Amino acid sequence: MLRIVIVDDEVLIRKGLARMISKESSEFAVIRTYPDGKQLLDELPALQFDVLITDIRMPQIGGLELIRLLKASHPHIRSLLMSGFVEFDYAREAIRSSAVDYLLKPINKEQLFDVLYSLDQERTLLREKEARHRSGILLSMLHIEEPSAVLTGGLILPQPYYSVFVLKGDSPETVCSCTDSLRQEKDYGFDALELRQSLQVWIWYSAQPLDSTALSEIRGYLQAASAGHILHVGISRSYTDAARLRTAYLEARHACDCGIYQSRPLHYVTIEELILPDKAVPELFAPYREPLVHDLQILNVEGVLAGIHKLFSELASQCAYPEQILRMSREIEELARKEVQEFEAVCRNGLTMALEAQLETCLAFADMEKLFASSLSSALSSIRAHRLEMSGTAVETIKRWISANYNQHADLNTLAGMVYLTPSYLSKLFKQETGLTLTDYIIEIRIRKAKQLLKNAPDLKIHEIGTEVGYPDPAYFNKLFKKVVGVTPNEYKRISSV
Repeated sequence: MLRIVIVDDEVLIRKGLARMISKESSEFAVIRTYPDGKQLLDELPALQFDVLITDIRMPQIGGLELIRLLKASHPHIRSLLMSGFVEFDYAREAIRSSAVDYLLKPINKEQLFDVLYSLDQERTLLREKEARHRSGILLSMLHIEEPSAVLTGGLILPQPYYSVFVLKGDSPETVCSCTDSLRQEKDYGFDALELRQSLQVWIWYSAQPLDSTALSEIRGYLQAASAGHILHVGISRSYTDAARLRTAYLEARHACDCGIYQSRPLHYVTIEELILPDKAVPELFAPYREPLVHDLQILNVEGVLAGIHKLFSELASQCAYPEQILRMSREIEELARKEVQEFEAVCRNGLTMALEAQLETCLAFADMEKLFASSLSSALSSIRAHRLEMSGTAVETIKRWISANYNQHADLNTLAGMVYLTPSYLSKLFKQETGLTLTDYIIEIRIRKAKQLLKNAPDLKIHEIGTEVGYPDPAYFNKLFKKVVGVTPNEYKRISSV
């Protein structure tokens, strides 16, 4: 909409011209008329308009002087001069003063509207260009704590004040519909920045801080535009300093995020309406750590899910923000990665990293819990199924490795890792299938090999045979051999050679 101000000392001309312009198009709005240039200047800078139509001669401040003064303070305002004088000097002076055109009285309607339509199109193109440039800077500033003077210096805001709105909807169409609706319903001034699908940031410009009346009016439009779809809207305080943009964004984001704890389709709240917690959510993980470790080690998926539900219930009681919920989810994932050897392979790119974007789109706390628990459950169940499948061949795999590497140190954790089982489960399974513990089985294999060497390698000394089968300490080898066989290695060698 082209906002127009008319200045002429003849009241009939002012009113007649305003009436004629208003009838021509809804895109033309005569917002004020004045009998003299001084009265117009007295109301600046609060008065916001695009085009000045002024008489050339008036009692205090004439049209040419008025144009010069406006050009110095408000260079974006375009000016039209009216006069009953046809002298070329006036026209030439008008051009020098940056007037768009020089109109003779009585005003030629066609000439006037040709100029106004041209100015409206020019204004639209200029605003679109400025908005694109401004949006690029604003988008960068949302993520910068302390923007540089170079960045803020290149940013010119359309109004003295701005507020940030963060909108999150159940679909991209819901948010876009709200944006389009407000732009069509009223000539609101705001930039819409799309951070991702279903999430937009509005930088809302105003001459004064947004009051309850303005906020209520915007709410009404959003209520109608969202048409029963889920829409969460958070609003920051009003600011004048562009360098505070990130602060305003975080305020609006917090206000928006609180919508996950309510069930109304439209959540619309300002940061000032929230009762913010005095401190961060306390440490909740510690009491649940050991039970989770136990359930993860034995792959008790139901137990893990029960523990997660308790943790999420604690988060809900604290009205935790989504970033705090994500932090807790990362702690659980890190624990699973530490306690379940195969977890790294199953979740190569990180469980919560893959889930983060999805979790941030959730509009209800229960959905966040369900999404995380479901993904973790799927990963653990997959690992558990693989272990059950492997358990039938696991013992044979371990026995073959021991037979080939009997003289090497056989760490239980390393052996368990070979067959993707927990150490405790491998111990139980091995004893169940062989009747021996892993330690006893390794001793049996080593002593059997030692007996073969004592019989068939007469040139090897006793301590060399001990080292060969994994017992470099001669005293320990002698003691262990006698305990298992009933005689010392020397006695066994002598008996075997007879």
